[in-house]
Amino acid sequence: MRKLFAGCLLLPLLSGLPLKAQSPDATTVALAVQQQIVKAIEQTESSVVAISKIKIPKQKFQSRIPAPFGIDPNQGFSISQDPQDLNFIPNEFGSGILIPDPTKQNRILVLTNFHLTEGGPIAEQTSIPESRIYVHTANRQGFYAEIIAADPRSDLAVLTPVQPVSPEYARSLAPIRYGKNQPVKKGQFVIALGNPYAIARDGSPSASWGIISNFHRYPVPIFKHFLNQEIAKEETLHHFGTLLQVDTHLDLGTSGGALLDLEGNLIGVTTALAALEGYEKSVGYAIPIDQSTLRIIDSLAAGLEAEYGFLGIEPGTLDRGQVRNSFPGAVGLDAPFYVEASRVKQHSPAQLAGMQPHDLILSVNGQKLSHDLDLMREVGKAGAGNEIKLQILRGKKPRELTLNVKLGKWPVADDEGIVQTRYRHPLWRGLRVDYPTARRKYTFSPFSYPPAVVVTHVAPDSPAQQAGLKEGAFISQINGQAVQTPDSFYQEAQKVNNSPVTLLYLDGQKLILPPASNKKQ
Repeated sequence: MRKLFAGCLLLPLLSGLPLKAQSPDATTVALAVQQQIVKAIEQTESSVVAISKIKIPKQKFQSRIPAPFGIDPNQGFSISQDPQDLNFIPNEFGSGILIPDPTKQNRILVLTNFHLTEGGPIAEQTSIPESRIYVHTANRQGFYAEIIAADPRSDLAVLTPVQPVSPEYARSLAPIRYGKNQPVKKGQFVIALGNPYAIARDGSPSASWGIISNFHRYPVPIFKHFLNQEIAKEETLHHFGTLLQVDTHLDLGTSGGALLDLEGNLIGVTTALAALEGYEKSVGYAIPIDQSTLRIIDSLAAGLEAEYGFLGIEPGTLDRGQVRNSFPGAVGLDAPFYVEASRVKQHSPAQLAGMQPHDLILSVNGQKLSHDLDLMREVGKAGAGNEIKLQILRGKKPRELTLNVKLGKWPVADDEGIVQTRYRHPLWRGLRVDYPTARRKYTFSPFSYPPAVVVTHVAPDSPAQQAGLKEGAFISQINGQAVQTPDSFYQEAQKVNNSPVTLLYLDGQKLILPPASNKKQ
């Protein structure tokens, strides 16, 4: 009721009506808001699904599972393992969203959170998974699903049916509509659809509504430590302040659900309940659906690793007093905090673009910065290989400059967590390379950026393996041509006919790579 009366009071203001003009009565306003919410839910609810993760028993004849909800398993009660059975209760559960296929193949795609899919089956892999994933859709229908790609850094994953579904059923699975890429505002009304406590496994998602409480939220403190692999594996892009904070009810099981505007457009993916023991569990988070998130979703739908941008500096946060001392005479420096490039790595994208130590970074693609986490968020969202525009302030006689930086790739710590079923480049003579910072385990130190590419895979019995090439090797040249990105490496590789190739290691050693014995390599 609190929200309803607030809507009644705010609607005349939002509509631009003069305060003294005759306003509709409260009942009319309330019914109009109610009708819009009902309409948005009706248009969208069939695009929101429930997800069940079903543990595969380790013993062949194990048929019983621990019973939740206070049922005593010693009483002989057996819970159905058939997800279409009304008595079925999953081990783990969450929500998902039917999305359009960006590859135009008209596949059935389900967007959900990465943490809901861990241990599930992967497309085109024959290994036995830890769990099966079942997607419950409208009218008590559903299908078993497998992972096309999953990304721990964004906590997003894309699923597809294990087996083809009937054409009639496929036509009934309408993808959701994305929002119009307009910036969200604090106080904006939103609707959440999900699967609280697994009750939406009947195919009907549960709804709640509220407002956007804030944006660029940090769900938990981040402890940056480049050399601590375990801490680094827990870090996600959302630690840098990507999330929307919403006051809709996001109970257990609503992770992976849809956050809608009042027109029924998808503007977020709900995740990460922010509740304290003994307090009202009404505050949660959502991953915003913006251009950077759509870039990640498109990569996952194509089966690819979602790559994040890397600038190659050590940033620092300065307060207003420090900035005025460093840049005397500069005007307009009135913000409380600013971001400085404390160190610039040699050979890094930042250095190649002309950045210098102690440059003050004012904005990234027009987005103003107030903390080094803001810089890391905006650079990461932009993606590897993409160009960003930095507005900087430099020198004792301060002058503003614009730098165009083509980004490198953020070093992945948790490469075991990444699920991909396709690669951006095919194997060439049995090897695959990536950006020099592609994996944190290959990087020398937090302050190095090798002018090379790194070998991330060597196929057995391939020319690369026969020549002695090993994973983790850094290659700086191919036939005398410098290479520092995977694109530049494969461009040079395509110029080579069926003849030996000279590769130069970063330490100056040479290796002769023989031609492939067949076209597959």
